[in-house]
Amino acid sequence: NEGHFIKQLSLPHKTSKTASFAKAKEAFPGAITNSELVGKIKYALRSKGYDDQKTLLATSLCCDEVNRPLEKDLSKLYDSNFNMGGLAGFPFGGKTSFGAMAAHIPDDGSCVVVYGPHVGVDSTGAVGTVERRGKTHGGACCGSAVAAAGFVGQVYNGDITIDNDDALLDPLEAQQSFVGSLLLPHAQRLEEADDKMVELPYALYDAQSSLIKSIVSGGIAAANDNLSQDAKIAVLGGIQINTPSSTPTTTTKGYSDYFLPLSFVLYDRDGNQVDDLFLDTFYN
Repeated sequence: NEGHFIKQLSLPHKTSKTASFAKAKEAFPGAITNSELVGKIKYALRSKGYDDQKTLLATSLCCDEVNRPLEKDLSKLYDSNFNMGGLAGFPFGGKTSFGAMAAHIPDDGSCVVVYGPHVGVDSTGAVGTVERRGKTHGGACCGSAVAAAGFVGQVYNGDITIDNDDALLDPLEAQQSFVGSLLLPHAQRLEEADDKMVELPYALYDAQSSLIKSIVSGGIAAANDNLSQDAKIAVLGGIQINTPSSTPTTTTKGYSDYFLPLSFVLYDRDGNQVDDLFLDTFYN
């Protein structure tokens, strides 16, 4: 069951920095370090007329503290970020938060939105868990995603039934209920996957991408009056890969987080896609 699975992820194992790096590259081919990601974003957007000082960074990343390093790395380039995300990285702020963010774009400036789920790879190479700051042993990562996958598996296998939408609207678990409901259409692919913990972030990315597209198109229309004539909106989607904490309170130093880019597109102020930056940015 779900609880037993999470407990298994937390059991101690023999550690190896090499194991974490190797598994991250094996399970998520194309992943690059955070520093590499920031460099590629910088040069790609500058080539499209972006001014670092007039660029607003918006993120939709999970509220788990292990995801803050990526925001900090990006903020070194674009200053502080506007946060649209919640559990598992879903853009819970919706069109309202996107419209508010767009209204904050500097005069004659543009914005870049970075979104996606996250997954841990611990020092043994296990996917779906990671050692956090001050913790000797690993824990589920992303915990919200793992819990949602457990729920989805129970529904798919007939262990529980959902009679109506009210079952997914618990006000004390609003975000988690939402994560589970949006993951339900991906139940079969998760149950049939060779490694559910590897497939899970890809399924979450697909679920989030459809939301982001609707939010961007609807949000731009609502915020159009606040945007300069040449304003652009770049949207980068992918999967964050967290490796063990490298803070002084742990013994697992020298790790780097990764990001697997899966899409990178550019919109104009009217919500029209004007360029696909993905291949030129990450594969040329």
